[in-house]
Amino acid sequence: MAAWAVALGLLGARAAAEPTDTAAQVDVSGDEAAARAHFDKGVAHFDQQEYREALDEFRKSLGHKKTRNAMGYAASCLKQLGQYDDALEQYEAMRREYPKLPPRTEATVAADMAELAGLVGTLVLAGDTPAGASLFIDDRFRGRLPLDKLLRVSAGSRAIRVEKEGFAPITMIAEVKAGRENVAELVAKSRKGRLRVSERHNWPLAIEIDGKRTSAVTPWEGLLDPGEHTVRLHGYLDAEALLSCEVPGMKPGEKREAARQGAKMDSGVEAVSVRLYDVAEVVLGAEDQDASLRVESAPGGARLWIDGKEAGQTPWEGRLPLGAHTIEVRAEGYIGARQDVKLERRKQREVTVALDRVPREPGFWTAEFWTARTVGATAAYGAGVLGLGVFAVSGSLALNTSADLKEACPGGICPRERAGQKERARALGVTALGGLIVGGAGAIAGTVVLLAVRPEGSEQRVRAAGRAWKVGLGLDGLSVEGSLW
Repeated sequence: MAAWAVALGLLGARAAAEPTDTAAQVDVSGDEAAARAHFDKGVAHFDQQEYREALDEFRKSLGHKKTRNAMGYAASCLKQLGQYDDALEQYEAMRREYPKLPPRTEATVAADMAELAGLVGTLVLAGDTPAGASLFIDDRFRGRLPLDKLLRVSAGSRAIRVEKEGFAPITMIAEVKAGRENVAELVAKSRKGRLRVSERHNWPLAIEIDGKRTSAVTPWEGLLDPGEHTVRLHGYLDAEALLSCEVPGMKPGEKREAARQGAKMDSGVEAVSVRLYDVAEVVLGAEDQDASLRVESAPGGARLWIDGKEAGQTPWEGRLPLGAHTIEVRAEGYIGARQDVKLERRKQREVTVALDRVPREPGFWTAEFWTARTVGATAAYGAGVLGLGVFAVSGSLALNTSADLKEACPGGICPRERAGQKERARALGVTALGGLIVGGAGAIAGTVVLLAVRPEGSEQRVRAAGRAWKVGLGLDGLSVEGSLW
């Protein structure tokens, strides 16, 4: 402290000893005079070790005119008061303002800054740090969150307090160690956010939150748990309110008629996200709901959409804004249906929607499946399969018998006792050929029935050109030729 006072004293003496330009010898300005007066008072308090009073005077002096002497004295006062972080920042500001200090002053400043650096640590805030909140450390305001610069704090136990209007303060004691980064984990005891609800036309309507009625009316502001919430406005406007406000979509004559009876208002449901120690705002526009709709469906229990939003299941009844609406009904196994309806004031509209089943392919055991085409094709294919079966069995027996005869009748001459076996082989061959013909005819007939016979109402048909079908049976197999329109 003594070295710093001597350095500043030398600076002041040097400045007083320097010659001045005669042309510049003019009366000092009011700010300069005030700055000098406060500086002298600060020095007097500093000499008496009254550092708090001295700091106030030096700050007042700097408010009138910034000088390096006043900045240096202010930094020294902060150091003596134990505000090491502020003293270090004051020295840094002095160096930025006066980068070329006299050697002796620079040495004193450098020594003080090195000492202060070993008495402070950096503080990082984590956990619940609401944006826009005010940060206080040891009851000194240090800025608003989030901070835009590194926070340096004097070492030791520090009382941290975070305040935001409308919420309970967040407080904690943090132990700050010098020369290192310290993390303070803030935890808010009151886990709340704030919601502000208003109606676009300033109508006083009841507020429903998360499907539950509340005692609040718009405009309203209150605390809620953080998370997703739904808000809805509803209520009944009397004659006075209707006549004094503008009701959307209501003509003057309708307005006067409604004023005699009042009108039911509803805003619909809107989702809003509420965050911890933050204010969420929702502005809803209520509409005249003085019209009702009832929707039924066949079958019942179908899902219902109104104006693109799911409303529940049929039967459904409720109030909607006046005018045109689109309803859509869907049910599993049925074709969905959509219908437009128009609601008029003080009239209930009833709508019944009949749904058609989704067409299905007939099952094997259903009467629809067993049509004339299916029966004919099945019979033809069955006969074909039977014929091919006869062909396979008879042909196999005929081949085996022919092989025996070939072995017993060299040169084609058979003994008389083989005559019966030869006739049997010929009969089996004829039977096999007949089975093959029946099998082929059955396959062709089944195909013709499937292609030519169509269900009632079908416009597709098959006819022959020239010879309708040409069937060939040879060594290469079965061939079918024809033309299809």
